[in-house]
Amino acid sequence: MRVIRVTGAALCLLAVFATACSRKPASIQVSPRKIVLYGIGRSQRLTAQLLDKKGRALESGHATWASSKRDVATIDDAGRVVSKGSGKTMVSANFEGLTAEVPVEVVDAAAIEVIPPQATLIGPAGTSFTVSAAVKTSKNQPISIRPSWSSSDEKVAKVSPEGVVTSVGNGTAAVTAHIGELQGVAEVSVLVREIARLEVHPATALVRVGDSQRFQVVAFSSDGSRLENAVAQFRSSNPTVATIDGGGNASGVSAGTATIHVDVAGRVAEATLIVN
Repeated sequence: MRVIRVTGAALCLLAVFATACSRKPASIQVSPRKIVLYGIGRSQRLTAQLLDKKGRALESGHATWASSKRDVATIDDAGRVVSKGSGKTMVSANFEGLTAEVPVEVVDAAAIEVIPPQATLIGPAGTSFTVSAAVKTSKNQPISIRPSWSSSDEKVAKVSPEGVVTSVGNGTAAVTAHIGELQGVAEVSVLVREIARLEVHPATALVRVGDSQRFQVVAFSSDGSRLENAVAQFRSSNPTVATIDGGGNASGVSAGTATIHVDVAGRVAEATLIVN
């Protein structure tokens, strides 16, 4: 009879092989753990990893994918999620009775506009003003979403998470609002210059209730030169009589008189609006 001798080293290898072969999937790990898609037709890929009971990755086996609400988002065999409509859905990875779920939210955001789209920031370094973002859906309806902000050149202007733009040095920078893959851009020009005085035109205006009047501001440097198109802050002393927006457009609300206060880099001026 033929005898096969097995060495100790071979036994060890067989034991290791048997252990590796006996490792079975115990859970599924999906990455990322949450998805928010801004816009219809946007996509993002999920990955699924099978793990054994000790949390070690397994090379064999592939999960299948499913979405609980295909009208919100679909997912293909490769894990690619595609947004279809506003709402929330659960996407699941499945393998031999194991399941892992990932929440997916779709926000219908189709366009973003930065207001104002262009601005000239005049004054000493550190002068600031606030930009805002107008976001609309695919049906051209406004939607309230807070964007993130960035500046293309922080040596010219910086922008805070709240959209406050602050001048640093002379030049031009693109200030961008980001919502997912959507972007809206404003061009900000910075002129670092001390402002000596302001003029508001017209100094006095008369409107009827419901009518509007635009006030324009001209800044002057210490040498008397005009500084056009400076970003200004407007305020009405009596909003029950007249209101005014960030572009200097005042509207008559009721009969009376309101003082229009204007501020450019700490320099102030006034105008009078009479409503009848």
